[in-house]
Amino acid sequence: MKKTGLWAATLLVSGALLAACSPALNWRTTQLKDAPLQALLPCDAQTASRPVDLGLGQVPLSVVGCEARGATYAVSHFAVAEPARAAEALTFWQQAVLKQLKSADGVATRLNVKGDGPWVPKGALNLPQSLRITFEGQGPSGQKVVGHGLWFARLEGGGARVYHAVIYADKAMPAEAELFFSGLQLQ
Repeated sequence: MKKTGLWAATLLVSGALLAACSPALNWRTTQLKDAPLQALLPCDAQTASRPVDLGLGQVPLSVVGCEARGATYAVSHFAVAEPARAAEALTFWQQAVLKQLKSADGVATRLNVKGDGPWVPKGALNLPQSLRITFEGQGPSGQKVVGHGLWFARLEGGGARVYHAVIYADKAMPAEAELFFSGLQLQ
């Protein structure tokens, strides 16, 4: 899979899971089965894993997510063998997501809303690439997509694990993003 297919792969993996999710916001805590992270999701979570090329070679990207009230909520993650490459992985992942939601200038537009900027959850690596970003662009079918994204990493064994939490919707959802992101707890 090409690097430019990352967003599409994440949506494809998430989309395959989401058909059975509840349409109402019913927030519940979900413990990821293959990573030390607890997430607060507004609907019944489904999981999947798929190999993707993230610039560090193929990695098994795991996704937990659901869809509620027209928005997709997802948390993706993968392990990096060398902790020193966590920052590189986060940078690439951010660029790939923004590039997938193209706008007139070729990448999604960063909206710079309240709450955006450095975001280092308790227990995460303090990296400049640990960020919260709100962005807007066009999805694969040309529809308007607003994303609330969060990227961070933590040491795990002799390596690191990188995470990406995101909400994709047709409009900004700042209250939901705040609740979703604040509900991410590293274990």
